[in-house]
Amino acid sequence: MRYKLTLQYDGGRYHGWQKQPHEPMTVQAAVEEAASRVTGVRTAVTASGRTDEGVHALGQVAHFDSDKALPTDRYVAALNHWLPCDIRVTDCTVVPDTFDARKSAKRKTYAYRMYTGETENPLRRTRETFIGRADVRKMKDAASLFVGVHDLKAFMSSGSSAKTTIREIYASDVTEEGTSVVFRVTGNGFLYNTVRIMAGALIRLGKGGDAVIAEALKSGDRRLVPDIAPPEGLYLERVEYPETV
Repeated sequence: MRYKLTLQYDGGRYHGWQKQPHEPMTVQAAVEEAASRVTGVRTAVTASGRTDEGVHALGQVAHFDSDKALPTDRYVAALNHWLPCDIRVTDCTVVPDTFDARKSAKRKTYAYRMYTGETENPLRRTRETFIGRADVRKMKDAASLFVGVHDLKAFMSSGSSAKTTIREIYASDVTEEGTSVVFRVTGNGFLYNTVRIMAGALIRLGKGGDAVIAEALKSGDRRLVPDIAPPEGLYLERVEYPETV
């Protein structure tokens, strides 16, 4: 039987989602260890996608297979019992065997959280990125440029294994939420470091840099948008699937 999990985690002390041969501190390793304890056998857990070192999740989705037919609420409680306190399962459902957390995903929404001000707040440093003084209106206007079908080659770090750099962005906006500034973007997929590079370009613009986002989208020139915003401001908020799931 296949189970679909929704997870939240603080990525601050983890080396990303994906297991690594010589690095035990990954989110996947922790979730698989918990799942194996609950099911009684070694259990592989597949996520909708990797999150990098230091990146957080409010709505990561993953799946695993098990012959242990516990009620889904029992799975939630049992997994959380074995998970560290900075990783939590918030939902568990039974899905068809054809469901794949990564391959079945249709839309993902990321949020990049920042805050302005005169001085950095030490209590926010692992949750949001301090950007000092910035023209938020200018950032908001520029964020809309990402909407549409684009070649995102300029907004990708080297090392990506993607077969194509064409992606569709359905929504992109910058909002002020209390004392936070949030860049939120929804697309059918993202490349390596894309959202952090987008955020870096918006931060540079808001702090008086040149308006080069449209040119970077058109030319694919990575040199136009050199900044990668720090990982602590990035959150995977939501992964969406077909209604049949």
